[in-house]
Amino acid sequence: MILIKGEKTLRFEFETKKIKHAYFHFKDDYVLITRPKHISDQEIINYIHKKYDLFYEKMTRQITIPNYFGLTKSITYIQSKRFSYDVGDEVTIYYTKTEEEALKRFYKEVLKTKLMELEDWLFEALKPIGLKPLPTEIKWLKSKYGSCHIRKKVITLNAYLAKLDPIYLKYVLMHEYAHILVPNHQKPFYDVLDLLMPGHKEIQKALKKHHL
Repeated sequence: MILIKGEKTLRFEFETKKIKHAYFHFKDDYVLITRPKHISDQEIINYIHKKYDLFYEKMTRQITIPNYFGLTKSITYIQSKRFSYDVGDEVTIYYTKTEEEALKRFYKEVLKTKLMELEDWLFEALKPIGLKPLPTEIKWLKSKYGSCHIRKKVITLNAYLAKLDPIYLKYVLMHEYAHILVPNHQKPFYDVLDLLMPGHKEIQKALKKHHL
């Protein structure tokens, strides 16, 4: 649902849960409202109108959050018969079903493209440990940025990385490839990671400031 006040525009989405009160969750480009069944849409809308300027101010601050490889780009959604996207100074996403579904697909596809751009870098980065690039899957993970299946030799990356500076993507890749050789986080693992990415500790520390 989109509500407009003058030149200001805000997007809201509703979700009904088994809770006692309504809560407002400020996402990157919309406000998610979770509410119990006994609170009607109209009650929520009336409350939004009363607090509109406050919501708008908070979302304006939210928009400074990086949403495209460390940059902050405005995103426009246009309903279409097929999914596609354009990336320039702004991002335009053409969606078929829902904006949320299209945004998730967008991040998976642009991360896949970024990985293709990093193929030469990755090939060279892995030479010191005698590995070559492995098959890589991109998924939405709830609690981690990446994982590796040692037996199958497959790397999995969180599509969320498409929002962050590419240095974090490189770090997660090196972290998972180090696990191919050392499955735990004991000293031999960090010895491998030191070889693959000197200075990784500072990058890891900065990555922890981001929340999935």
